[in-house]
Amino acid sequence: MSAGSPYKRRRPSLLRNLWVYRRLVLAAIVLGLVLWFTKTNSTEVLVYFPFGLGSVSSTTGMIILASTFAGAVVGSLVTAVVMSLLLANRRGQTDSHELAKPATSGTGLEDDLPPSDYAVKTPDGLSPRNWS
Repeated sequence: MSAGSPYKRRRPSLLRNLWVYRRLVLAAIVLGLVLWFTKTNSTEVLVYFPFGLGSVSSTTGMIILASTFAGAVVGSLVTAVVMSLLLANRRGQTDSHELAKPATSGTGLEDDLPPSDYAVKTPDGLSPRNWS
C-alpha cells in the first residue's frame, strides 16, 4: 500500500492543453494569418495622400493592414467621444430632474424607523421579569 495521494494523476491530454492555452493558440493563428496575408499580397504600390500631404511606397498587404488598423483606431476614438457625450447628456438630464423634484426620498422607511432618542430611553440589560 502506498502512502501517496488518493487521487489518480491525469495523463497529459493534447485537447485539454489546447483548451487551457486557447487564447495563446488563437493569437498564434491570427498572427499566422496576418503573416500569410502580407506575404501573398506583396505587389508594390505607391499611395498618395490627399491635399499633397505626401506619398508612401509599400506592398498591398501592408497598406491594407495599416488602413485596417487606422480605421479601428479612428472608430475607437469616435466611439469614446460619442459615449462621453451621451453620458454627459444623461448626467445633465438626471441632475436637472433631481432639482425639479421635491426633497423626499420616497422609500417609505421614514415611518418604520425608531425615534432618534430611542437608545437613551431604553434600560440597560434584560428586563427583571422571569423568562419561562
